[in-house]
Amino acid sequence: MSLASRTAALATAVSLAVAVSGCQALGIGVERSLGELRKPAVIKEDNPFEGSPAEKFGNGADAIVIPRARRVGQFSARDVAYAYRVTKKILMAAYLDRRTLMAGHPAAYARALDPEQREIFLKLLDHEDQEKNSRSWVVSFAKGEAELVGDVIKVKGSMSARQGKDEEGNPELWIVYSFRFVYAVRKPGTDKITRVMAYDKARTEFWRDSPGARLRHWVGDSTEAWYAGVQCKWDGFLHPLYPGEKDTGAPATGPTMDPFSDDRSNTTSDSECQNVGDV
Repeated sequence: MSLASRTAALATAVSLAVAVSGCQALGIGVERSLGELRKPAVIKEDNPFEGSPAEKFGNGADAIVIPRARRVGQFSARDVAYAYRVTKKILMAAYLDRRTLMAGHPAAYARALDPEQREIFLKLLDHEDQEKNSRSWVVSFAKGEAELVGDVIKVKGSMSARQGKDEEGNPELWIVYSFRFVYAVRKPGTDKITRVMAYDKARTEFWRDSPGARLRHWVGDSTEAWYAGVQCKWDGFLHPLYPGEKDTGAPATGPTMDPFSDDRSNTTSDSECQNVGDV
């Protein structure tokens, strides 16, 4: 796709793209954020993932495994390897960058974006209109409401390459992925610890504006994205739900969803907040 046509497509689709990215906590795909139903067992500071399925997940960036690159359509194995690296960099910046997680400026994520998408991201960062607020493109805990326990963030997921097409039918390289990120956080000034999960199923799209040009990329819409272990309210930041505390957000409804299961047969669409089991 040429730059001009890519820009034209962006002009007509930007409101949708921003709305989707801005609604990660509202659960595009399952169409809800996830409130907590049961209080978790006491979580120990020296082993905060003990007793959780997340204990068997990998650790941090090392768990974002890049598959062996193979040619996909007109895109060479070298192209695919590059696309995998870029996608991993984006995931690391969105979900593992400590400055971003602690409500700081998400500079690492901005740098990982194509300049055109970066401009949109920075323009809408912390926008007062939550349907536009691009803070939701990354994970940031509300300032003063959480501090990370230990140095480990648990990660499980996978990515793969496939051939796709843009709106005009031109070939693109898509890196599709599905990942869970689990954080152990403490309420500052207390001994209250909880676990929070972020889930994202999405893709990164790669293309050339002309034959022989460098590969460009775009973080596509999430087909499913949600958080568990947080209060059901949204201002672009995550508000952890700690043991013994009441969720001050919208009430959770529906059957209890297992955050570690990919089975979505028990999800409902009449509420933005659904009951969820322990993380």
